[in-house]
Amino acid sequence: MDSAEHEETKENQPQLESTAKSSSSPLLVRSLVMVFLIVLLIGIYFQRSPNPDSKENSFEDDLQKLALAYHEFHRIRKHSPADMEALQDFLNNPPPAPKSNSIVPPDPVSIVLVPDSIVEMIRDGRIKVIWGAVLTDSGLENDKSLLAYRSDIALNGGFALTAAGRALELTVDAFKKYPLVSVETANIDETETKQKVPESEKKE
Repeated sequence: MDSAEHEETKENQPQLESTAKSSSSPLLVRSLVMVFLIVLLIGIYFQRSPNPDSKENSFEDDLQKLALAYHEFHRIRKHSPADMEALQDFLNNPPPAPKSNSIVPPDPVSIVLVPDSIVEMIRDGRIKVIWGAVLTDSGLENDKSLLAYRSDIALNGGFALTAAGRALELTVDAFKKYPLVSVETANIDETETKQKVPESEKKE
């Protein structure tokens, strides 16, 4: 190889390197774009995929709305509702805000509608509610007993509602250990109470 050919080879080498770099750049860009698109599609898939617990979470929220309505009835009327009809009548015909001559105005009446699905489940017996419950001013005390529960909870476990308004999922054994809230016998006839809580469902 003479000197002229050697010089020509040196001049062509940088051109080959630059050509290789320029050809690899679009490939790298395409690879990054593909990775980005795959990540984006995976994110969209998981965002749109149904959450298996969404139904249970919705039921849990609906139970808590029942508790809010129940407690508001008790706060205004100073006793618990005797049945679902009494509670719905209260919700459909809310009383006016109480008047007060004190500096601090009284709390307004807060109406939380019970979802139709919960009302239907109560009426057909799929949810048992302790009507005429004795509620205290202590949330901790109320939380020690159950206000409502699924009718098949003693066999299959499921969601229940404490007298404090907390929805929780109980096993069969946990349900049997959880006491039911006491009942206001002065405001509810004893025979009606027995109908609402049958002997077969009372805990030992």
